[in-house]
Amino acid sequence: MKRLACIILITAVLVSGLFFVKTISGTTVDGTLYVDTHWTIADSPVTFNGTVMVSNNVTLTIDPGVTVNLGVYRLFVSGTLVAVGSVDNEITFTAIAIYNYTISVSAPISFGPTSTAWNDATNSGSIIQNANLNQIELQMSNASPKIDSCTFSFQVSYIAPISISGGSPTISDNTITYNVQGSSSGINVNSVVVYFGNPLVTNNNFECNYYSSPSNDIKVSAGSPTISNNVFAGAYSSSNNNGINVNSGTPVISNNQFEGKSYLNAIVDTSSSPFIISNNLFSNCLSGITAQAGSILTVVNNSFLEGTDGIYIAPESSVTVTDNLINHNSRFGIIGGGNINSNTITNNQVGIHNPPSGIITNNNIVGNTLNSIDSTTANVDAENNWWGTTDTQTINQTIYDSKVDSKLGTVSFVPFLTQPSSSAPAIPDTTPIITPMPTPLATPQPTETVTITTPTSTPIQYSQTFIYQVGSIFNINTIVLVIVVVLVLAWVVVILGYGVKRSISKFTSNKVNSNDKG
Repeated sequence: MKRLACIILITAVLVSGLFFVKTISGTTVDGTLYVDTHWTIADSPVTFNGTVMVSNNVTLTIDPGVTVNLGVYRLFVSGTLVAVGSVDNEITFTAIAIYNYTISVSAPISFGPTSTAWNDATNSGSIIQNANLNQIELQMSNASPKIDSCTFSFQVSYIAPISISGGSPTISDNTITYNVQGSSSGINVNSVVVYFGNPLVTNNNFECNYYSSPSNDIKVSAGSPTISNNVFAGAYSSSNNNGINVNSGTPVISNNQFEGKSYLNAIVDTSSSPFIISNNLFSNCLSGITAQAGSILTVVNNSFLEGTDGIYIAPESSVTVTDNLINHNSRFGIIGGGNINSNTITNNQVGIHNPPSGIITNNNIVGNTLNSIDSTTANVDAENNWWGTTDTQTINQTIYDSKVDSKLGTVSFVPFLTQPSSSAPAIPDTTPIITPMPTPLATPQPTETVTITTPTSTPIQYSQTFIYQVGSIFNINTIVLVIVVVLVLAWVVVILGYGVKRSISKFTSNKVNSNDKG
């Protein structure tokens, strides 16, 4: 009879699938949960002695204040996990995660395709809320749990605290701290990776320090995540440190704050998919947005403030930049070109550098300390912009183009706006007022000195006519006067000769008559 009772008891335990070893120090668990299970503060700490699986249609509930030690094992959820702590009494998940350059070992909490999706309307489904996850890798495969108000602490290279492969999970109001030191160069470090799916990643704080590793706070490899209202606080990195890196997919990126501390490349796009980046604040970033070759971006209503470069646009990309404030960047406001329309580009060292093509119009391009535009070998259409002045000469002096270097193209800026563009953001009050350059006075040109050299060789032989030769020596009036005098003298001689002749004839006639009478 006792034997039968033991068999019944063992069978009951096997059916439940839950193995408990209750000790003074807590509870040890492993196996599959086939019935709803509740871990209370009385069971804490709950220590895994193997992988624990929550089967389909089964709910595992974890109370506030419970500590769950996964060790190197996994918690796999095919049913429902409800782990809701409180602000003052969090649930703690801890694990051992190892990476030694050749092998990675992690203890993930995994949500499978059959896990219950979170439903905001009914306030039900799988959720982890107000929990502290230390060295925990959270995996979601075609699953849609809610991960809310949690703290993630991670220090192991290569393993991402959160990875999403399909589904529509909500990742909200979490603080993700990733500190990596001395990892192998070339090993990518990612805090959140989206492989597929349509997750909502919102209101999270990324506080990450990376050393010697290319890193991404969020990496989008595919899918259409909505990434909004997050804070990315860049810190020291000796390698590429990116806030959001888009390799593929069509994310919506809006209303985030990127506080770069001069180390963060806020958004880097290497995809060829069109998507929108809007209403973000980029402050003190190494680069605000980097659009690599093939990028198809719309950048609208953002602010790029006090960084190194505002926007980098690679050749062979298609980028529309409109309604942005690009102010006080220590090097370039915009590098490259595209459709640059209705922006305020002020107080940078260079407003727009190397625009190879595109149209630049209806912008306020004012107060940039070195040049408004640096030209390339291509001609640039920069008509109908406000330059802070209506003095053409002053505007022209702020543009570095073919007038300075004949190998460069020409920036066409006429006609220009006569007042700030009404379609662009307001010009910051700190922007200096442009003073027109004074019109330079004409420099007197010295009178050319003519040097007459007396020939020492054979005198010049004239080939002109005699009159021309004489005319070239004597004044023409003198010649006329001489001719008149000669003619008058000739007439006088003629008249006198005629008178003498008459007198002689008369004398001869009288003499003949006298002889006849005698």
